[in-house]
Amino acid sequence: MKRINIYLIITALLLIVLGVVCFFNPGASFASAAWLMGLVILVSGVSSLIFGLRAQAFLPNAGSTTLLAVFQIIVGLMLASNILVSEVALIVVFSMWVIFEGVSLSVLSIDYRKGGYDRWWLMLILGVCSIVLGFLALREPETTGAFLGVLIGLGILANGIIRIVAFFGLRRINKRLRDLKESATATPIDDINPSK
Repeated sequence: MKRINIYLIITALLLIVLGVVCFFNPGASFASAAWLMGLVILVSGVSSLIFGLRAQAFLPNAGSTTLLAVFQIIVGLMLASNILVSEVALIVVFSMWVIFEGVSLSVLSIDYRKGGYDRWWLMLILGVCSIVLGFLALREPETTGAFLGVLIGLGILANGIIRIVAFFGLRRINKRLRDLKESATATPIDDINPSK
């Protein structure tokens, strides 16, 4: 239990410091996240290539896995070696996701209207706002990158705070368990089951 507590405190402090640094340097944190995205795609491509080459003997579709892995490696190298390209790619993916969610929410609001839901128009407004925000994110990539950098910082900071809360929660649970164990051993048998 002591090791878990030490691990929680150390990682919580590191995450809080990293979150604050990312929050106050959103451009750099977004660039780092974009570079990490490229690195993850590259590592995934290399592992898929190794699997595809080993599976050639017993899997009939191993050729397509190998070809896809080579494509992943090329994309990963492009993104990891050029931060500007990876930042633009991440902004485009984020913007398209926001637009898709907005379209999906708008269509869902029409279905809710047909179902008799009286506040369907709120969903429609949120959907249209998401679509507009997605297009604005595409149009203003620097602002979008800074915003995503701030979100990354907040996410890391929140993770650190959650670990501190978990640390205190585990301490409280551990104390209650000790108290229960002590009260169970301190209670005489005559008090539990009086025979006289």
